[in-house]
Amino acid sequence: MIDSETREFKDIRSGAAAEDAPALPVDEFMAGLEALQAEVATAKNIVWERVADGTLSVHLLERLAREYYFLGKWLTSEFGSLVSNAPDLDALNVESSQHFHHWLQNLADETGYAGDRNHVDMKVEWAHMLGIADEELLSYRPMPESIGMVFCSLYYMRRSYEEGLAAFGWAGERFAASTGYAKMMYEGMRDHYGIDVENFKVHAYAEEDHGAQADYLLRKVAITADQQRRIRRAVEHVLCLRNARTVALNRWLEEPGALRS
Repeated sequence: MIDSETREFKDIRSGAAAEDAPALPVDEFMAGLEALQAEVATAKNIVWERVADGTLSVHLLERLAREYYFLGKWLTSEFGSLVSNAPDLDALNVESSQHFHHWLQNLADETGYAGDRNHVDMKVEWAHMLGIADEELLSYRPMPESIGMVFCSLYYMRRSYEEGLAAFGWAGERFAASTGYAKMMYEGMRDHYGIDVENFKVHAYAEEDHGAQADYLLRKVAITADQQRRIRRAVEHVLCLRNARTVALNRWLEEPGALRS
């Protein structure tokens, strides 16, 4: 027996999307992101400062190297998403594009085809300088906050171009560059631990440029109300997790033997 009840599909054209608030002017929206960052990313990384003045214990420096290896290994793996999702990848040639050109260069840089060495290999080299074996890197269990921050970023990098740019470029590279961490780490390990770590020497100059480019490019794709909503969410989630990771790193300093004379 056939059910005679008639099913009707709701007309999606009259859905909530038509009721969305209008997009903000781009400058106003970006100012709002800056305010969000100031609200969410409140913790100051004291571990970097203890490396800079040479008081962080060697065993915690070794743990930090394992943490950075985890970050580098997984974040580098997702660069291809930003390249392939770039909105102008169909430009006449690479030089005619902005988004595609930037991330293509960034991918080449991170993977060692633009002059500097592969950034993951540089982190492995740093670990070797500290006597950390490859098996220790592969078996290391990172902090939950590191896992959350990394895989939240990877989620947004796969989800859409503007969300990936917001998560990795704006809330990632740009935010990291603003802290000056790479210079602190490089000079601190050179002056107090006797190791010249290329990874931080490279990032000391590269991330500032990458961060500025990320801000410029994000303004180009933060146009519609939908884009702005998704960008803000990505930035908020990543910065919340970055802040939680900073708080967790700072707790290392409460451990016995965390500091050396």
